[in-house]
Amino acid sequence: MARKLLLIDANSLIHRAFHALPHLSTADGQPTNAAFGLAQMLLALLEEQAPDEAVMVFDAPGPTFRHEMYDQYKANRPEMDEELVSQFPIIRRLVQAMGLVALERAGYEADDVIGALAARAGSEGYEIVIVTGDRDLLQLLDGGVQVLITTRGTKQVIAYDVEKFTEQYGIAPDQLADMKAFAGDTSDNIPGIAGIGEKTAAGLLSEYGTVEAVFEHADDIPGTVRSKLAGNEQDALLWKRLARIECEVPLEQEADDLAWRGLDAEALRKLLAELEFSSLLKRLPRSEAPSTEGAVAAADPDSLAAICDKARQGDTIIVVPTEHGGAAALALAAGTDIAISLILPPASAEDARQAGLFADEDQDNPIPEALVEILTDPDIAISGCRLKRLDHLLRGHELAACNLAFDAEIASYLLAPQRSDHGIGLWAAQYLGWELPESDAADAYGMPAWQARGCIEALATAQLQSRLRRDLKQQGMLELFADVEMPLVPLLAKMERAGIGVDLERLQAAGRELSGMMEQLSARIFELAGEEFNLDSPKQVGEVLFERLELPKGRKTKTGWSTAAGVLDDLAKEHEIVALILEYREYAKLRSTYVDGLEREIDPATGLVHTSFEQTVTATGRLSSRSPNLQNIPVRTEWGRQIRSCFCSGVAGYSLICADYSQIELRILAHLSQDPTLLDAFANHEDIHTYTATLIFDCERDEVNYQMRSAAKTVNYAVLYGMGPRALADALDMSVQDAKEFIENYHKRVPKVQEFLSATLEQARQTGYVSTIMGRRRPVPDLDAANARARGYAERAATNTPMQGSAADIVKLAMIELDAALQADFPEADMLLQVHDEIVLRAPAGIVPDLAVVVREVMESAYALSVPLTVDVSVGENWRDVQPLHE
Repeated sequence: MARKLLLIDANSLIHRAFHALPHLSTADGQPTNAAFGLAQMLLALLEEQAPDEAVMVFDAPGPTFRHEMYDQYKANRPEMDEELVSQFPIIRRLVQAMGLVALERAGYEADDVIGALAARAGSEGYEIVIVTGDRDLLQLLDGGVQVLITTRGTKQVIAYDVEKFTEQYGIAPDQLADMKAFAGDTSDNIPGIAGIGEKTAAGLLSEYGTVEAVFEHADDIPGTVRSKLAGNEQDALLWKRLARIECEVPLEQEADDLAWRGLDAEALRKLLAELEFSSLLKRLPRSEAPSTEGAVAAADPDSLAAICDKARQGDTIIVVPTEHGGAAALALAAGTDIAISLILPPASAEDARQAGLFADEDQDNPIPEALVEILTDPDIAISGCRLKRLDHLLRGHELAACNLAFDAEIASYLLAPQRSDHGIGLWAAQYLGWELPESDAADAYGMPAWQARGCIEALATAQLQSRLRRDLKQQGMLELFADVEMPLVPLLAKMERAGIGVDLERLQAAGRELSGMMEQLSARIFELAGEEFNLDSPKQVGEVLFERLELPKGRKTKTGWSTAAGVLDDLAKEHEIVALILEYREYAKLRSTYVDGLEREIDPATGLVHTSFEQTVTATGRLSSRSPNLQNIPVRTEWGRQIRSCFCSGVAGYSLICADYSQIELRILAHLSQDPTLLDAFANHEDIHTYTATLIFDCERDEVNYQMRSAAKTVNYAVLYGMGPRALADALDMSVQDAKEFIENYHKRVPKVQEFLSATLEQARQTGYVSTIMGRRRPVPDLDAANARARGYAERAATNTPMQGSAADIVKLAMIELDAALQADFPEADMLLQVHDEIVLRAPAGIVPDLAVVVREVMESAYALSVPLTVDVSVGENWRDVQPLHE
């Protein structure tokens, strides 16, 4: 079988990746979209082609022999984008880690080097595959050469052989340069001969074969074409020389060994992790025997005793919970030498089938006593990953971990909040070159892979903990980590277990009402359309609106006309059917998300739902929740409020208490900007939106009506979130000029705010990040991005994060202090939810007045600002109908 040579046109693929993918960057601001796209393509290529030899051929810097022949060659091409230039060092490392030879030759283009290599390999009987986005290389096609042309994006290619080329172009591959001599090539700034296109050129070449032969027979060519050729022979020969690939390139000795030796998995794993390409890590081939610096083993009495003894000596233990198929285990380590996996017995005494190591059905606590002592000792710090899950597992055995001190995933979140993957595996790949076994693999290290994975995570935590702590300290976030984020872990676990009640009958009634309204809307929509169709199918909706009813068309997608909300919003004011479809969609979402979705999440035994709070998701530091998401229940619409009315305490005799910070982000803006006008307004307990209305409308307080206050409120938050005049105009349904004047009036009256926002943006440009009042950092690497959308998003993030992130910090601190107050004085009360600036609790009705006083005091004193923090406390039987509880 012939050996296969893979020739890759590096610059062509790099440019395609750069322009096909949106702006991407690492947390520290390094652009990466070209590198990511190239990595995708190369991994797929090498897997599909499995070459014996492979080479990445680059364009050498500087002019080539073609520029000496014609100084306007490629003169129309713009300078390379700086974002792309900055990625070439990364790309060179990527090529090396993929085991590819990199070649270039001064004075020649990559096409020429590829041509020379193809000619040499062809003479030796190789099978040759060329990969490029440049169709110039199609002229190299012959019986032993295939050319893969990248087309859309980074994944689609068209495979060309001689037959396909001839069918498409009507000439032979070796006539392509001749065709360009006549028809020109705008991409290379080759003019060709005026008035001759590809069709005419193909006809001439079909008849005569080459440029030279055409001019030899010029007298035989009919009039108009002959006149266009007249006097252009020398130019045509020059254009052919420019277009023809030069296969006589002197190659250096490095071109003698092009063998592909496979991926350097360890180097590639580190590089992909460094670039935060976590999705590509999964595509790397698994090592047959992954290497770690410590041993991995199943637990036995001796190894467990040794780890417990070492934990006592060092006052720390590393614990990583892992679960698979209903079973759970703890990976345990007390250093970097060994990690063991201990299968947990079932929490329920009814099921003793999984009562693994040391389990005794007669024991009150089936977890080994030596380990219980370690985990419940307040003087022994517990480090690891997923410590909130550990808290839940131990509580299932009526144990409480006393000192959850270091969660590597939370440390990762603080250090790189823009990452989507905060697993220790990414850090282990980047700094240690380790790979974690897939949880669903059969086995690894002589044990089930899911247990082995936990052990390697424990060893990685042992290796990297000091580094992560050092980085947190260097960035000024160690205190935030230790005093806010880590104490929050057991509190969030406790809130998840507490759950909040849902009135199932009321929820189902709301669902029936929504269904009835959807049926009425459907009937009217079908009447207007003149036919019935699937309202839940964007494709069918698009066909009805834009083809049958011939409404003004928007953009078309792969599956049909776009019916996204933005498209339909523009049509809704003029076409009743569009407005009705939008209304139908609103009801459908309410029913599916908040009625059907909530009903699925209710624990049938207790009537409670137990959301999961996510601590490592948002870039601002806010918490999020899932299963179900209780942080986006609508509050401003009547239907949203009706859904809220379904939430109750879930415990007979208990009420809900809702404590909500009033305008906390605007108060933080006043504190950070030190604008005297805002400081005075908050110090005097004025309604800030009414006050702002007096600024932007230039009127007295008693002249402010509801509409003016509402507009002022929008302006206040427009300033916070970097909303421009156009967006504000849309929000307030006014002209862009009026919106611009609103914003200008605001800044004229509170000039320190604009100064603060501008200073924040400038500091972010210099440092690459913004900070909250507690030192939380948010990288904003795209402030100088060439991509306008990415740059605009970064500017808005830079200006609003100090307020939004600081609010998140204060709320978290308040939660921790409030939890301590509950434990001390109101143990029967539970904290249930945290929704942005609001904390929801459950307590016996009899203690509500006294508890409300404490809640308000604790929250208002959680952090000292230059203006007072105020908290509105409401009480009621359900989340909608809570009533203000005044002091």
